[in-house]
Amino acid sequence: MLERYNNIIELKEISSTNDYAMELAKRESVPDFTTICTNFQTKGRGQVGNFWESNMGENLLFSVIVHPREIALKEQFILSQCVALSVRDVVALFCSNVTVKWPNDIYVGNNKIAGILIENQLSQKHIEFSIIGIGLNVNQTIFKHAPNPTSLSMENEGVVFNKEELLHLFLNHFTENYNRILSNPEELRSRYLDNLYLKNVPHIYSDADGFFEGKITNVEPDGRLIITDKYDNEKKYYFKEVQYILI
Repeated sequence: MLERYNNIIELKEISSTNDYAMELAKRESVPDFTTICTNFQTKGRGQVGNFWESNMGENLLFSVIVHPREIALKEQFILSQCVALSVRDVVALFCSNVTVKWPNDIYVGNNKIAGILIENQLSQKHIEFSIIGIGLNVNQTIFKHAPNPTSLSMENEGVVFNKEELLHLFLNHFTENYNRILSNPEELRSRYLDNLYLKNVPHIYSDADGFFEGKITNVEPDGRLIITDKYDNEKKYYFKEVQYILI
């Protein structure tokens, strides 16, 4: 049965749901899973300052606040895995061949359907709170700037989806997966690897030394991606240290 969530702040238009959530979490003590949702972001952001393209009212744009103080700083990537799996679980209800492109983009086939931006407020020993920003392409079918976009509607012959229902579906999956971070983190890590885009598939990558062919073979607990090249050398990368080459 779909559980309904009450701590949802709905805004018609805002610069960024992550910025709003960050200010709210700094100013007030808000319960876990407090969610800020909007129809349009004037300054929507992706990873490392990338722009997130979204038409007014067509996609699901929201941020969730949680307080994962029990997660050690060195293991904070487990939260990213948890969120990525939760979005992936929802998309997989309506699409086939849904994977997580490291570290946390969601792909249908070779096209991107969702992006995630997590911003952590850290103390000396733990995460004080996390702002989890998600952009899920829902009903948009024309994109002007995104290089390889898709949406739920595009993958389902133009069906128009109910964004509110999708939000509650995500919160149900996320709550369930979030509780596993402490009770069964290895299960989350295993499922993340099982659903990793291009895992064990030969592909062309680029790093500081140039282009090379390799296979993604693992992801370490700290989030480093492991690619084994065709000479069986293991290469380890943090975010933005390696690029997938679109073919």
